[in-house]
Amino acid sequence: MRKILLFASVLAFFVSCSSKPNFELEVNILNNNSLMDKKIVLVQNKNGAVVYSDTLKIRKNNFILKLPYNDDAILNISIPESNIKNVMMAAEEGKIELNIDGDKTQIGGSLLNDRLQAFYNGADSVSNLFRQLEIDYAAKPFEGKLTAKEMEEIKMKDIEYREKRSQLLKENTDRIIAFIRENIDNPIGEYYFMTNYITFPIDRKLELNSFATEKLKKEFGLQ
Repeated sequence: MRKILLFASVLAFFVSCSSKPNFELEVNILNNNSLMDKKIVLVQNKNGAVVYSDTLKIRKNNFILKLPYNDDAILNISIPESNIKNVMMAAEEGKIELNIDGDKTQIGGSLLNDRLQAFYNGADSVSNLFRQLEIDYAAKPFEGKLTAKEMEEIKMKDIEYREKRSQLLKENTDRIIAFIRENIDNPIGEYYFMTNYITFPIDRKLELNSFATEKLKKEFGLQ
């Protein structure tokens, strides 16, 4: 009788574990054989606390992992011995995707992860614009004494550079705030609210305040 009860308890444990909600992460690797036999680290965070973590060795280029679904969580993925570090995704029910092509990553498979990838693409575009701006307005070496006309040209070019850089910064901040507003009710929006709030000037903080959730207002003492 005791053995039967023990067996029933063990069976109930495994049934309860298997019945817990989960989601699938599909990983596809292209043009990077160096990742074979390296470890991939998976960490889920909810409200700033780790709710799940795991580490496994990469054995093939395409694989699917079943991970526990902890509702409103962020999934961070890293392959420490590579250039793939701190890829942030939304842990969402169903199947989500991480595609690695060389050292570049792309996420998707769900509405929020598709939206997040578009945000990442926008950040890359902005970085390219800043780099091009630095190239276009890089100071050129000169010899001898500058004429009054040359000094005026340098001054005007510097003013033009500052104006363009300021405009680019404004447009990028507008982009970030629009993304946060669209996602304020999910963990991705909360993450970007918290990481950007402390760096924004007061006028942009006020914009964030206008649509902050009660949870975020409490976090930043805005109530």
